[in-house]
Amino acid sequence: MKIKVILHSYLRELLPPEAQGQTTLELPENSTISDILHILEITTSVACALNENYEPDKSKILKDGDVLRVLRPGAGG
Repeated sequence: MKIKVILHSYLRELLPPEAQGQTTLELPENSTISDILHILEITTSVACALNENYEPDKSKILKDGDVLRVLRPGAGG
């Protein structure tokens, strides 16, 4: 299955500059958000949005065509 991943803020640096913070990953069925974070070697705390909705559950199973946004967590104020 194919999942579009969009990285925001400093996370964009994990991809080549020409990718402009976006990539499409080919993953096996039943892959999770955690699997993507592991593949991209994201070890810091991040917030995720799946198909434009905040998704706190990193064990959420993905479906073909999903769009995952990975953002730095918001700062308190």
